[in-house]
Amino acid sequence: MTTPTPSSSERATSWALAVLTLCSFTLGTGEIMIAGLLPDIAADADVSLSTAGLLVSSFAMTVVIGGPVLALTTGRARRRRLLIALMAVYVLGNIVSAVAPSFWPLAGGRIIAALAHSALMPLFFGIAADIVPPHKRGMAVARVSLGFSLAMIAGLPIGTALGQWLDWRATFWAVAALTLAATVPVAALAPDTAGISADDDQGRLRELKVLGDRRVQIVTGITALCAAASFTAYTYVTPLLTDAVGFGASSVTVLLLLFGIGGTVGNLIGGRLTDRSVLGAVTVGVAALAASLLLLGGSTDVKYVAVAFLFLFGAAYYAVMPAVNTRLLNVASQQARTLALTVQSSAFNLGTALGGWLGGRVIAAGAGLRWLPVVGGVVALIALLLALGETTGERRRTAGRQTEAEPVSVKTV
Repeated sequence: MTTPTPSSSERATSWALAVLTLCSFTLGTGEIMIAGLLPDIAADADVSLSTAGLLVSSFAMTVVIGGPVLALTTGRARRRRLLIALMAVYVLGNIVSAVAPSFWPLAGGRIIAALAHSALMPLFFGIAADIVPPHKRGMAVARVSLGFSLAMIAGLPIGTALGQWLDWRATFWAVAALTLAATVPVAALAPDTAGISADDDQGRLRELKVLGDRRVQIVTGITALCAAASFTAYTYVTPLLTDAVGFGASSVTVLLLLFGIGGTVGNLIGGRLTDRSVLGAVTVGVAALAASLLLLGGSTDVKYVAVAFLFLFGAAYYAVMPAVNTRLLNVASQQARTLALTVQSSAFNLGTALGGWLGGRVIAAGAGLRWLPVVGGVVALIALLLALGETTGERRRTAGRQTEAEPVSVKTV
């Protein structure tokens, strides 16, 4: 008996998805690596830690605002040329940050990189969806999302270590070099076609109409709420683990690694569930996120039980990503897909910023740190209500279409 070997098309698809995973890993590392470099940057630039924190919020808000603007203004650009240009801009942003003589030029470099980031991720998701059959779209999207969880597991600690070993500027140079190396293979995957036909004067108007689609609005709302729920707790995860749960500072790195491993596992499970039922995967993922956050908040007195729920938190959070992105790809029209995915990315970053703000309000109100995941869990429950409502509505619409399609029987005498 011989073992079947993968066909050349399957190998090509696997290679393409590996390239897209590398690209999302590069962008994910470039986004989150700043967390491990902030103290060194603040000291070198002679600014306070809170001022250095603006590098995080400015990146997020650039994605929120810049992504939709770029999607609309570059709609007629050929996809391959646009991707190459955006990768070059991302390289440029990191180089500007690496050579910045002071804080504000460094912030400018971060904004340049964030602008490219906001438009690149929707392109990566779109490419992944196009190179696989529709029934495998969930797993393909999960492979792109996997790069982000790998960035948390490997990119953040490696970037931090590189910055401590050499200099924080070396991390920016490394991200620029990795982006440059990934540009050629990913450009080969992008179709050399325009997003909106140059002959279609109504193309941009039709693209904007996707924002009025109730299904698009609901899935972006779920995305924003899940991000807000997660980052209400995750923004302050270090003091949560040390002050509320009772771990030493030296254990935090290992615990965050465990969170990232949970994210990798959850991402792959979420992709498989999505290929079975997209809305089912959304509902299960959001329910698991709400449960893990509530249970984490309720178990801070028992260290290793809290660790188990931290792992589940990471798994649930990353399981939601391929589900909501695939849902958006399925409900948005082909012409408006890039804009819809860009708005989805904006919703995620807006939720991230809101989560950090909400967590800060909880702390400022004098509540204990253990209440951070509880409040996040409540936000996730709101997202769950939206997901359940959408699932119920979709079933009714499907049943209605089937009823209309049934032939009318004629009784003869």
